[in-house]
Amino acid sequence: MTGFDFLDQDVALEYCAGDEEIYREILEGYLEEDRRKELADYFAAEDIANYRVVAHAIKSTSRTIGAIELSDLAKELEYAAADGNIEFIKANNDSLAAMYSDILEKIKAAL
Repeated sequence: MTGFDFLDQDVALEYCAGDEEIYREILEGYLEEDRRKELADYFAAEDIANYRVVAHAIKSTSRTIGAIELSDLAKELEYAAADGNIEFIKANNDSLAAMYSDILEKIKAAL
């Protein structure tokens, strides 16, 4: 599929049995599940338990679409939340939010 060179389509298509139509549907679902507000709200409230759930969701769905770097960062933040490492979360949340927002905007433009 063209227009998605910012994603690792080889990885993503493995999750879709090589079916580009399914991949497109997954990308559309990824946009619909925009979790930016949840992430920001839980971060601001220092609600680490729910922050962890959102980070986990971003990790999993991002890997499925081929956003590997985003998935890896979300994984680090998910684990930091599990460990109660608020300092790591505070130091890296803005990077996660910016990267996630960038991916969402690029997908929206490409679809």
